[in-house]
Amino acid sequence: MILNSLNQVRSIVIKSIAGTEKAIVLLGKTFVADKAYESLTEAIAGCRRDLDLGMAILIAPEANQFKVWVAIPNELILQAA
Repeated sequence: MILNSLNQVRSIVIKSIAGTEKAIVLLGKTFVADKAYESLTEAIAGCRRDLDLGMAILIAPEANQFKVWVAIPNELILQAA
């Protein structure tokens, strides 16, 4: 899904198996930042494999770039702060 801005989501901080991370919540799913790209086309191409595997992906503009956010399973979230 491509978002116009992150104003459409709720920002949270979580503790996961990877440590403390900024996360966003949309439609009941929790997403963490993965990579950032200079253009929307690059972002789509960069996450194509994940999309083909059926992963939930968000792409949103942030600070003159496009950030890819990947949904993580609730089992990997140790605590939502």
